[in-house]
This record gives sequence, C-alpha cells and structure tokens, in this order.
Amino acid sequence: MVQSVIDYYLNLSEAMHFAKIPELSGDCGATYRMLSAYGSGSLQTIRFEDDMLLILISDYIPKDTFEKISEISEEYLEISRFETDSSSFKIGGRKINQVDKGIYCYVNTQKKTYTHCEGGKQVRFTKIILTKKYFDTFFRVHFGEGYEQSKPVTDYLLQNPNLPELNFVFQQIRDCQAEGKTLRLYLEGKVIELLSLIMKGMEQERQHIPVKLDYRDIRNLKKTVTLMKNNLTAYPTGDELAKMAGMSPARYLLAFRKHYGTTPYEYLKEMRLNQALLMLKNSDYGIGTIAEKVGYHNSGHFARLFKTAYGLGPREYRKVHGIK
Repeated sequence: MVQSVIDYYLNLSEAMHFAKIPELSGDCGATYRMLSAYGSGSLQTIRFEDDMLLILISDYIPKDTFEKISEISEEYLEISRFETDSSSFKIGGRKINQVDKGIYCYVNTQKKTYTHCEGGKQVRFTKIILTKKYFDTFFRVHFGEGYEQSKPVTDYLLQNPNLPELNFVFQQIRDCQAEGKTLRLYLEGKVIELLSLIMKGMEQERQHIPVKLDYRDIRNLKKTVTLMKNNLTAYPTGDELAKMAGMSPARYLLAFRKHYGTTPYEYLKEMRLNQALLMLKNSDYGIGTIAEKVGYHNSGHFARLFKTAYGLGPREYRKVHGIK
C-alpha cells in the first residue's frame, strides 16, 4: 500500500509508459509524452511546494485497454473534470462504474481501486488532488472545528456535477499558459475559487423543502437525469419526467430540488451549456450548429444563456482562446 497520494501520482507516469519532456519540465511540474509503443498524447503534473496539492492534466489515447490498480493509505480528496467517457472504475469488490463527462468527486477509502482506460479512445481529464491537511485547513477557516469533514462536499458535487461555474474554473485551469511560480500562484487561486464555489452551493438551504426522500425516490430521480443527459436536444415535459420517477408533478419538482438543489430545467440547461463549452473549444462547429446540438434552435437565445453562465458570449470565448 502506498502511503502518500502525491508520491503515487508523481510516479504514475512511468508506470503508464510516459516519458518526461525535459524542456517542458522544471521545479514546478513536469510534462510527459506517452511512448509511441503504448499510445500517444501527454500528461502534465503541477506540484506545489508543501506537497498538499497536486494538479494533473491529461490528453492521451492508449493503444490497448489497461487497468491501473491503486491502494493509498493517506486520506485525500480528488475533484476532477472528465471531458471523455472512456474510463471506468471499481472500489474493492463493488461493481464497475462508468466515468461520465463532467465533475467527479472521490474520497480515498484506503481500499484497492481499479481504474480501466479503453484502448483506442481519448482520455482527457483535469484532476485536483487535495490532501486531508490542505482540505481541513481550508474548510476549518470557514466552518470552524466542528465541520463534517469531506461528506458535505462529496454529496454536493455528486448531486451537482454540471454547475457551469465549476466547469469554467476547470477550463481556466486547463487553459492556463503561465509558467513557473506564476503558474502555481494562478492555479492555487483557482483551486481556492473552486472550493469557495462549492462552499457557496453547500450553504443553500435545501433542508426546508417539505419532502422526504428514500432510496427508491433518489434512484428514480437519477433515471430522469440520465434521460436528459442522453438526449440534450429533447424537451421532456415536467409531467413526463414525473411519470418516469413515479411521482406526481408537484412532488417530483420538490424532490428534484431537494436532492439536486435546482429545478429539472436548470439542471438540463447546465448540462447543455457545459457540453457547448467543450464543443466551442474542441470543435470547428459554428455557433448556430453548436446551439442546435445542445438543444437550442435560436442561437441568440443560446448566446445569452452562455454569457449569463460564463460571463462572456460564445464568440468572445472563442476569441479569448484564439479559436476562429
């Protein structure tokens, strides 16, 4: 069993057949290229002086499907954004879980974890690894000594994986072109911003919504989210979603807000805008085409929603990133 999560991830590149690129590496971090016999692409690690925080940025395609096994004794929190859905994992003897696109949160359980990456498919993610010491220091400043450690954070992120603000911060982390100490200063500021946004969301008072949810209710709510996620261009009515969840329309709206902290419409909008963000960066589709692909027939309406969520319009976003 590995003791330190930082050591584990820093040694991971060699185990995954990556070679360091000296001219792109230094004291603040390293950039690796996957050996051609095993695939193509890169992996970047940004290390911080106190070894309580690590950021990983990946974009690679393995030739063959591989399994990565980890067992780390140190307590840590991982917050990631996946831009691909070619990975899966299982913890201990549990069933295999698919990693979907979006925000993902993991608290180390000190159990053996198996991660699978599918051969021939792109693996693109941004990971923030926070040790317990870093995490505790931040949240105790704001919540005091009596806070409930990581559970409220993981619950919040698992229920709200599509928040535009969180996705945008991850995109800024990935796009940062700074180097050396300036890079570390910028990125740690973004990590603090991310944690602050999580804390702000956690402070919303959902407990006053007058509905109690059991396991079956939550499972049925997740079915409606899956329906929306699998077809972003569809416009399911509230009655249709409620019927799928086995609830009355009124109870469904209350239950959805209780569990996810927002309305079904807002949740669908967040998924659409996050998909649009990725398409603006990673495709050459026109604005109108992207709007249609995420369910908006009026590109002007789409642009207004995008600007409200991210602070700049889709064309401005592309201009900032040098995309024509």
